Amino acid sequence: MSHHRRPSVSPSAPLHVTLRFEKRVWNLRSQRCLRPIDRALRSLLGREEAARVTHFSVQGNHVHLVVEARDRRALSSAMRSLSIRIARGLNKVMGRRRGKVIAARYHARALRSPTDAKNVVRYVLANHARHVPGAAIADPWSSAARFHAWAAIGLSAAPVAYALPTIGPPVSTPRTRWLLALSARPA
Repeated sequence: MSHHRRPSVSPSAPLHVTLRFEKRVWNLRSQRCLRPIDRALRSLLGREEAARVTHFSVQGNHVHLVVEARDRRALSSAMRSLSIRIARGLNKVMGRRRGKVIAARYHARALRSPTDAKNVVRYVLANHARHVPGAAIADPWSSAARFHAWAAIGLSAAPVAYALPTIGPPVSTPRTRWLLALSARPA
């Protein structure tokens, strides 16, 4: 990622954040790699006043997040904490004491309209179906198990269980009025 100035952050505008991982990191779409990502996301649940993840999707070599943050500093702190926890967890899974896991700086894009937010939520939750022909729209490697407003984003999806079957996805209830009025119902 280039070192251009990050987008402005406002409590009323969520962001689409992407974390890309190094090529040597194992496929993230396995339970052994999902567990440290899940633990890292859960660590943010206690710090919801500053920043919260409302949706996520784990792909083979990257993670998509929909994040609400109080300001740029809160977003930066949350992404740094999340990246460090994920890196430590994945290095442990791969039997390494240390090593680079995150390929580059996180990429963030502010969502400026209800239509933009709807499209990004649809993109994040149904991302795997775009890349794998015949894959279910509701992806078990995402927060789709906590999402109920499929019709609001223009999709019809069957209920899905989270890939770690004993627990639900680690996401916070959204607070941005227009972003996630379409998905604010808890499971």
